[in-house]
Amino acid sequence: MYTNKSYIKGGNMKKILFSFFAILFISSQSLVAAGYIATYSMKVSNPAAYVEAMNELMSSKWGKSFPAEVSVHSYAFNGYDDATHVVVLNYEDVESTGKGTASFTDPTFQKFLAKTAPIAETIESSLNMKLMGGGNSDPENNQVYTVYRMKVKDPASYAEAYAEVSKAQEEAGNVAGSYGLRQQVGGSVGWYTHYAFTSAGSMTEALESGEALYSSDSFKEFSKEIGGNRELVNISMLVNVVTYSSN
Repeated sequence: MYTNKSYIKGGNMKKILFSFFAILFISSQSLVAAGYIATYSMKVSNPAAYVEAMNELMSSKWGKSFPAEVSVHSYAFNGYDDATHVVVLNYEDVESTGKGTASFTDPTFQKFLAKTAPIAETIESSLNMKLMGGGNSDPENNQVYTVYRMKVKDPASYAEAYAEVSKAQEEAGNVAGSYGLRQQVGGSVGWYTHYAFTSAGSMTEALESGEALYSSDSFKEFSKEIGGNRELVNISMLVNVVTYSSN
């Protein structure tokens, strides 16, 4: 992957910093999220053995003290990406993100890496800031995820448009599970700078919700507004395999 130099040259830096912080104050308080999401997409040749190793890791002293909710998802649809699964770490704040990342040097985690190395090849990893989100966070409503990865030129104006369409969809009753907008702060921005997601309780519910979204007037208005600001690079659909609650 390459580095998107348009984001780091000269006078653009001041604009980026302004947009980065302004984005947090655009929407209503109920939409503002906090914390970080770390994702590790990988190609797994033996999913059952990988989950067994994850179960062993998360039931250990190390796993029971890990400061984030941990989920393993399988990709149902992922384009040309070789990844078959993704491990998602949901951190609530800066402190837990730092503590969790630092714990990867622990011998228990290192043994897990050695054990799974023959069956799991890392394809992509990234750290993303939670910008905004909402919806229903109950586990039964968050079993299938649709993820929209994109390159965004002006983060602040995109977030404003995203907040508007999300509010309209929620008012229309077309929010089956949760939804959110994330900005990448660690990883390759040559592929994507942001991602948005929606979730549902099943694949059928996710597809029905998607059809309702795409046919809505609010989405048509949203598409016109962000047309020149966003380049959509990938749409993935993921199915939850297992989730380990944070401690």
